[in-house]
Amino acid sequence: MPLPTSSLAKICNQVREHLDTLGQTPSPPDWDVTVTIGAPGINLPAVNNTNTLNLFFYRFEPFTFETSARPGDVQWIKMFCVITAVGIDEDVDNDATVDFSAGINELRMLSQVMRLFQEQPVMLIDGDNPGEVWHTQFIPHPLADEQINQIWSTQGDTVYRPSLAYEITLAPVEPLVRTTQAARVASVGSFADSNMNNRNRPWPAGRETLYPTVPSVRVDSSNPQWAPAMVLVTGAAGSREATLALNMEVPVVGGLADFTGFPQLDIWIGGDTTLVGDLTLVGQLLQNPDADRSSGQWIDIDPVLSLSADAVLLDVENLPAPAGTGFALNLSHWTDLDNSNNSWQLQLFAERHIRLQADTGQWIDLPHAAADGLRIRSNPLLITVTRGAP
Repeated sequence: MPLPTSSLAKICNQVREHLDTLGQTPSPPDWDVTVTIGAPGINLPAVNNTNTLNLFFYRFEPFTFETSARPGDVQWIKMFCVITAVGIDEDVDNDATVDFSAGINELRMLSQVMRLFQEQPVMLIDGDNPGEVWHTQFIPHPLADEQINQIWSTQGDTVYRPSLAYEITLAPVEPLVRTTQAARVASVGSFADSNMNNRNRPWPAGRETLYPTVPSVRVDSSNPQWAPAMVLVTGAAGSREATLALNMEVPVVGGLADFTGFPQLDIWIGGDTTLVGDLTLVGQLLQNPDADRSSGQWIDIDPVLSLSADAVLLDVENLPAPAGTGFALNLSHWTDLDNSNNSWQLQLFAERHIRLQADTGQWIDLPHAAADGLRIRSNPLLITVTRGAP
């Protein structure tokens, strides 16, 4: 009977597959290497006439910044892996002469591993939940002679082979039952009520709330690592308003939320206007199925690709006219929205990917979700929707 899968085992196997193909699709034709996982003392004696890399995940440590994690939270850990090469003698042209010795092949394999992890230090791995992506990084972790001796002294009669050590961080340990995730704070205010049953009811009419102020923003596009900026622009012509957080209420028809009157929302994006299609709108949606909002999880929405900046300056004193921005958010962008829930919250970011080109020293733009490079996000926008009071 097979054991249940886990996020930790999945990531370790993804690393194995990454090395098995050298991160390429298809793998290079001259990369005829078997990659195994396990203790060297068990796996290496079984190597049969094949150049082999063995991954030995020998230590796991908790991530120190997650000391307050609750039982239902994802636990983030650091993994330490020894990568050992076992080479074979190769007679490439079948002339009964060894063209590449086992030792040379071991060095060739290890140098390819170092090259791969230097060029692609980050792996993006699809998680267990829809839209979930795990961000894993490879960090060289040199071992002292004493540490090498400690590891190999536990491997029986196995002869020491040339090895590398890497820290692979961070890896998630997914809980079976997740802790309920909370909505973000969109506005602040206060009022007193003697009935605790009212704590999750809609905010009383006529009570003032305070929203975050919206400043004008000028994006310094001369800096190659410039970050986008965003504001929501709402209202009819002549009464336009800029907001960072927006609260809306939808009516209930037949026990379900009625989204037919859902408005289109203009998103005004600041950035380098000389670039075309370099930005992506990404975000997460929280849905609370229960009336008391005691459950719910944030999930990624489908990204909106190939957006462009509207202006370098987002001047809140001179807002664009309706439909005057390059992108308008509508209901179709709320991925997997379920009208049987009781409340919804959407947080959005404009995102760009860049990478430093080593040979030229220039920063270049990358497509969305590129495996390497630097991801730069804008300020968040927050949209909260609740059902009308019964």
